[in-house]
This record gives sequence, C-alpha cells and structure tokens, in this order.
Amino acid sequence: MSVETLPITPVAFAEAIKELSLPVLYAKVAELRNSVAHLQRSNQELRLFITESCESDAEKQELEGYIAENEGVKGSMNERIRLCKAEVEGRGNAWIELDPEANEATTTRREENQEREQDRPAAPGSTAGAAVNGASSTANEPTEESGTEESRSRDGDGDEGVYL
Repeated sequence: MSVETLPITPVAFAEAIKELSLPVLYAKVAELRNSVAHLQRSNQELRLFITESCESDAEKQELEGYIAENEGVKGSMNERIRLCKAEVEGRGNAWIELDPEANEATTTRREENQEREQDRPAAPGSTAGAAVNGASSTANEPTEESGTEESRSRDGDGDEGVYL
C-alpha cells in the first residue's frame, strides 16, 4: 500500500517561511521559479506533441490532463512565490526582483503607469510638479541621494557605518 503525500498548504507554507532568513527566502523563490519554468517547457512540449503527433483522442485527453495538472502545480508555486514576497515585505524589507523576466514585466508595467500619469491632465488645484511614485518632478528642488557625503556631514554621521 502506497501513501500519497500532499503538498504543503499555503497557510502552512506561510507559517514555515517566517523563520527563514532573507537569503534562504530568495533561494526558495529561485527554486520555485526554476520549477515553474520546467513546467512551462513541459507543457509547451506536450502541446506541440498533441498537435503534431498525437493520433488517438484518448491519448490527447490523457496528455491534456497532464497539462492541466501542471498548470495547477504552477499556480501553487506562484502562490508560494507571492507568499515569500509578502513575508519579505512584511518584515519591512523591499522586495528585490531577481528574475530578469519578472523584473522586466514589472518595469514595463511601472513605465506604462507613469506614462498614463504623465498623459493625464492635471486636476484643478494640483501643482505642475506633482510627485510620481514619490519622486518630485520640480526642477528647482535639489536632488540628494540617501547617504551622500553632504547629507552624512549635515547629519553628523561622519565616516562611520556602511552606506549602501
């Protein structure tokens, strides 16, 4: 008699990752994304096989069942990635997107949102130098990076500490 193991539930996963360090959380996300990529490739190959080589309807249905199962697993893995992101952000840290494709998609969405904001006419009573995503577009305001020499000397921080 074989015992089939069930995958960890999202609630149990969220509880389990609370004790993990940030590097381990990011490693888990990389592992999950690698698994998702393998499932995507597998599904592409299965679809190609179905369209090019599959002859019987029973065989097609069986392979389509595998594709559906893979899609469900991908959904679970993506949910775990979202839980890892929520855990990192819940600790007060910024989420750093390590996947170039996911980062590219996020950047593209951010750029599209900024373009829409810029194309939108200013509301009555608003200033022309309104902030977009927390960054002011007013030309007269000096810009200052956090941790610059000027800000450290003004704040009395001197050369002590590490500035990232």
